[in-house]
Amino acid sequence: MNFVIIIISVLLNALAQIFLKIGMKKFAPINLNSNLFQTFISIIANPYIIGGFISYGVSIIIWLWVLSKVEVSLAYPFQALGYILVTILAWLIFHEEINILRIAAIVFISIGLILLALSAKVT
Repeated sequence: MNFVIIIISVLLNALAQIFLKIGMKKFAPINLNSNLFQTFISIIANPYIIGGFISYGVSIIIWLWVLSKVEVSLAYPFQALGYILVTILAWLIFHEEINILRIAAIVFISIGLILLALSAKVT
């Protein structure tokens, strides 16, 4: 059960990154010579940015519950699952390139997470 909650928190965190990226595509690159206050207001009023903030907020609330139940030395490394999720989602949604080095990194992170999960005490 604890692993499911950890994964939900990490998934929401990864989705926040995707929402924020979608929202910022409208503003990229930010022009520092423009009216920064108006740009800031436009950014925070963007529905995708708001969705990203909400995803982060819910993720943090769930993460606090995780920290109350699970050893931090076990739980925190699972945040690395977010790297894998964001890379895959970026490839699917934004058609970002995943080269052999990124694939190797995902494999190594996955192996580390499997070893970490195997080290968990069964309760």
